[in-house]
Amino acid sequence: MTTIPPATPIPTARPPRLPAPLPPPQPPTSTPNELLAGADRLLGTATASTTGVWPRAVALLLRHALEEALRRYWQARKPQLAHCPLHAQALCLESYADPDTARRWSATWAGLSRACHYHGYELAPTHAELCAWRDDVERATGALVPRTQ
Repeated sequence: MTTIPPATPIPTARPPRLPAPLPPPQPPTSTPNELLAGADRLLGTATASTTGVWPRAVALLLRHALEEALRRYWQARKPQLAHCPLHAQALCLESYADPDTARRWSATWAGLSRACHYHGYELAPTHAELCAWRDDVERATGALVPRTQ
């Protein structure tokens, strides 16, 4: 009886570990004032080619201006909150800013969020509603800016 020697394991060739890739750079963001200016341009130049689109586009620009103002506020005031979800940031706003600013921010954001989405049973926001929201956004973002300087 002959014995067969055990086979020697074949070493597996593992590729060398590469360092973790760097996260992609953050895209440049527009300032709240630039977003408001874009909304103003759309409010003033509704044409036949933008029919049915411009009201929600204005609402989206205004909502983004609010969100960007809040992000910049937290970045300057309490940077760890700038990375929290938007809802958490909005809840904390009343503790750091005055209650009127926090309420105005939340109410305006809620109205704009609803206006940004298409609903089969609702009309798009009117020009007057958008102008009122635009003024509210300007007041809310203006109230947050001086605290960052």
